Amino acid sequence: MSSASIIDGRALAEQYRRDIAARAATIKSRGGIVRLDALLADAGDNAARVYAENQGKTCADLGIEYRLHHFRPDANYDEVAGRVLLLNTKDEVPAIMVHLPLPPGVEPYRIQRLIAPEKDIEGVNPANIGNVVYGQSSLVPCTALAVLKMVQSTGVDIRGKRAVVVGAGDVVGKPIAVLLMRQDATVISCNKWTWGLDELARSADILVAAAGVPGLITPAMVKPGAIVIDVGVNRVQGQDGKMKTVGDVDFEGVRKIAGFISPVPGGVGPVTVAMLLLNVVEAAERNAGFTR
Repeated sequence: MSSASIIDGRALAEQYRRDIAARAATIKSRGGIVRLDALLADAGDNAARVYAENQGKTCADLGIEYRLHHFRPDANYDEVAGRVLLLNTKDEVPAIMVHLPLPPGVEPYRIQRLIAPEKDIEGVNPANIGNVVYGQSSLVPCTALAVLKMVQSTGVDIRGKRAVVVGAGDVVGKPIAVLLMRQDATVISCNKWTWGLDELARSADILVAAAGVPGLITPAMVKPGAIVIDVGVNRVQGQDGKMKTVGDVDFEGVRKIAGFISPVPGGVGPVTVAMLLLNVVEAAERNAGFTR
């Protein structure tokens, strides 16, 4: 029995990185600004800080200026909100994002909704979520866009295919479903509680797992030859007692059934990072008045 083709997220991300660098260089050569301003609440040696530092290095590699705005661990809502509102007014700031977690008592949604839609490169402002539904030009949530790009990378025509999205989160599952609809797929949105989930999943030409449940998708739930995209990122204890990262899909079992499958790690994650930076250059081009 042949195994599925692996959708290599790292290789796909590298392709987009080359395009991002070229577009950033073009913007700057024409007098535009390519810059990302990110907010971070300092809380010692945590994952958010490490991610922010790595993000800065990646931006430098691609010709994107990176400004990191630090806040005390006990910063209040007004301090964080005030910085976002100030950045919204600055023409030299085309792109804004907020690293999570925020200080205790500062609700992420209240902050994210303040980011000007045209500068919201994570696509989390409600206006951008709505524009995804209406198919208007907007900055699309990065993970959802990554899933679409990975499906498209297989070369399979999405139009008319049945897509089943397991997981209906506001910034992942729901936008993924809408993006696939806009490509003329027939989409079924469900979750881990859906009755008959096994049968629904097995009917999918395109199966997206975004429920946050390790190993939820088993080989018996996959249609032979299907495209399987695993969005799950779960930390579990391996047989050796060490913690490891796994997805929502039983990778080793499902790869014997599917036509295409994305791994965890090395699948959706790297492409999501690339989509964030793609949104940065999109925002920078619009800010500079460039059209493609």
